[in-house]
Amino acid sequence: MQPLLRLLGLSDATSTERRATFWTALMFLFAMSSTFVLRPIRDQFGVDQGVQQLPWLYFVTLSVTTVFSPAFWWLSDGRPSRRFVPVALQVLAGMQLLLFAGLWVVGDYDWKAPNARWIGQLFWGWFSAFNLAVPTLVWVHAVEHFSRAQALRLFGMVGVGGTTGTILGSWLSGQIAKQGWIPAMAALASIVLLQCAFFAYRRSARACEGMGGGEKTPRGNVFAGIRLVLSKASLRSIAGYMLLLTMVVTAYAVARTEIVGKDVVAASRQHVWFADTETLAQSLVLCLQLFVTGRLLRRVPAAGALSTMPFLHGVGLVLLWAFPTVEMMALLTILLRGVSFALEKPSREALFTPLDLESKHKAKFVIDTFVLRFGDWLGVLLQVYVLKGRLELSATGILLCTCALAGVWAVLGFFLGRRADRAIVSAPPR
Repeated sequence: MQPLLRLLGLSDATSTERRATFWTALMFLFAMSSTFVLRPIRDQFGVDQGVQQLPWLYFVTLSVTTVFSPAFWWLSDGRPSRRFVPVALQVLAGMQLLLFAGLWVVGDYDWKAPNARWIGQLFWGWFSAFNLAVPTLVWVHAVEHFSRAQALRLFGMVGVGGTTGTILGSWLSGQIAKQGWIPAMAALASIVLLQCAFFAYRRSARACEGMGGGEKTPRGNVFAGIRLVLSKASLRSIAGYMLLLTMVVTAYAVARTEIVGKDVVAASRQHVWFADTETLAQSLVLCLQLFVTGRLLRRVPAAGALSTMPFLHGVGLVLLWAFPTVEMMALLTILLRGVSFALEKPSREALFTPLDLESKHKAKFVIDTFVLRFGDWLGVLLQVYVLKGRLELSATGILLCTCALAGVWAVLGFFLGRRADRAIVSAPPR
């Protein structure tokens, strides 16, 4: 039992902390499952619409995020999580009922049917908001009840719960397609998983009552985060890094839409491909989280971690240019996502640790929502309208331009990481 507790980071936790951590991790598991059970269907709709429609779809995503994020912040502002989180979970479940009705109209991936296209576009935009809100609810609850010291010891286990949820949701989505059920059943499964998350939340909240209070997040207008990003050089650099990251990663999304649409004909098989690929990718993430991430982060400086991912993405683009097959696309998706979550993402999140509390929450919220979605949209515009459309570049020309963008991303990541490494060295011992 002790080796398992050490592996999960719970060996030095009290019984109350273990119960609170377990139920919070379980809440995260069901919450992430409720989103990932829908993700393969969203991606299949993108393939059905084709590469030329991706700029419009990503603009819909950006628009929904721009409207939804301030509204979500306003609803949570000044309210304790015990009043806000359970209500929000049930509201989201109610919205999923509308999604179920819409997907029922679409039927068996019949996106060309009357009214089906605009339902698919609403689904595409809604998913971006849903995918943002659900994990945020978990962390709103967690940071309000776990102290900073408890978070450092126990949030790793909560993160493992979330990754396990992505595996469960992706696997379940694949099973729905393999059984020949219509996509609407995934929305029904999402509703059930949200209710499971609600039950886990109630148990977690009860367990958290016995712990000391956590570090409260600052309240206030979300536009304060925009002002912080524009006024602080450190935050502008992180925002620039995120912008470049999403623009390069979007190149893979465009290539994936093109390759899967060409090589995987049947819509249900496209659904299965996305679900199985995501299941394998998240399984790799879980293994790396449990056995590799902690050791790597202690040995690899932030400068190396933040500049390695752009290099690997560049190598992946070259491989995809040489072997534009669905098998190569699946392999790169699995490997790059695994390495990203194991090495780059923890190092990127660590960039916020030296900042003040206001920047950690308000500015980070803006960067993780608007900046990320804006980068997605810019990346698609660059790939589809500029490089392929207006400039009419060949595959080699597009590769060189995207690799150059990855090079700028790597340079910025190196300097951001070096600054973070210096801050750690110069920090006074605790």
